[in-house]
Amino acid sequence: MKAVFIVPEYSIASKDNNFFIKMDDDWEYHARSRLWSCPSLSLITIAGMMPKDSDIKYIDLNYAHEFEVDADWAFFSPATSQVNRAYKLADNLRSKGIKVAMGGPHVSFLPDEALLHSDVVFVGESENTFSEFLSNVDKNISKRIYKESRYPDLSLTPMPAYYLAKQYPYKSIPMQTSRGCPHQCSFCISSKIYGNKIRCKASYQMDRDVKAIKDLYKKPYIFFTDDNLFIDKRRNDSFLSIMKNSHLNWYAFSDAGVADNTKLLSEIADAGCTQLLIGFESLCSENLQDLNKNSWKMKKLNFYKDIINRIQSFGIGVVGSFVVGMENDTVDVFENLYKFIEETSLYATNITILTPFPGTEIYEKFKREGRLLSNDWSVYNGFELTYKPNNMTIEELQKGYVDLNIKLNSTERMKRVIDHFKVVLTSKN
Repeated sequence: MKAVFIVPEYSIASKDNNFFIKMDDDWEYHARSRLWSCPSLSLITIAGMMPKDSDIKYIDLNYAHEFEVDADWAFFSPATSQVNRAYKLADNLRSKGIKVAMGGPHVSFLPDEALLHSDVVFVGESENTFSEFLSNVDKNISKRIYKESRYPDLSLTPMPAYYLAKQYPYKSIPMQTSRGCPHQCSFCISSKIYGNKIRCKASYQMDRDVKAIKDLYKKPYIFFTDDNLFIDKRRNDSFLSIMKNSHLNWYAFSDAGVADNTKLLSEIADAGCTQLLIGFESLCSENLQDLNKNSWKMKKLNFYKDIINRIQSFGIGVVGSFVVGMENDTVDVFENLYKFIEETSLYATNITILTPFPGTEIYEKFKREGRLLSNDWSVYNGFELTYKPNNMTIEELQKGYVDLNIKLNSTERMKRVIDHFKVVLTSKN
């Protein structure tokens, strides 16, 4: 089979959105862009399942602006904000006789929409269904939808075809060691795909993937895409041993519970972790109460400052992830958040506007209430407003969001953060 794996263009926000253009020079905007400059892990993982005699190619249209496709099949795994572009590309390829297959969270929740532009759609994870697809193609048949009926055993997951992406100047290299998160936040799209049970790769798979990355890249910076990297305590020792022996720096997502174990924090720092993104989400207890059924994050709220201080005392920068525009947010949310970030000397922030991605509880709620503002998927990127806020006007939310980002990226605040970490690192050494 001749196959091509295509990444459509991606932008943090649509370029015709005037309020967001003001943030184009922000330090954190560009830091975020650098971090997310990485291969499509879903596509190179699927590529790793292809038969050895396949003729395969990987094209990232964020870098390769002119391209020609000579293939039997083209594969896409677009994020919601990429899917319009993916559909246009797919329509063009199909007009030339090239068959198209699509997967990923957006396509999984809107398969009928994707089938208007595809020959085949994958719903859910693909370790089992992709093998079935390949077998069918060998027989010159294929189903329109391949739907996973169970959560696959990750021992079936191959080593991603990292070599395919070597041609592009990515700033970080993605790796996934587990899937699933017990918190099941109402706005989280990946937890709806992966479920609440944690499934982990075996130690040999993690070690194999790290070695493959090291062989391909000189001093790579690894970005772990796991929703909650340290939540399965049974495998932390083996994971951290592998990373310590790799002598690489890396970045990961975790929940606030990681701060409960200072021994673990010390080992994480020694193993090369430079940053942890923690999903604090909100400083409003009512928002957190509604976020997940067990109110886990709400119970941590009073300890947020201690959690940040404890993690950063080990020289690990905390990237505080917050969502603005939740149901109980008023215009005060922006000033309250800025004061909190200043007081805690957060290393960095990831502040997004609540986005009702298809498949999430919040999408169904806003749809029922008639509050969705747009059916243009390109603005469903986490940084633009797509619904009517509950306790603010649209203009108040947009202005407050931009003003907050400008304040967070001031030269004075950047200097305060740098000075704070100089003190932390000096005392640590």
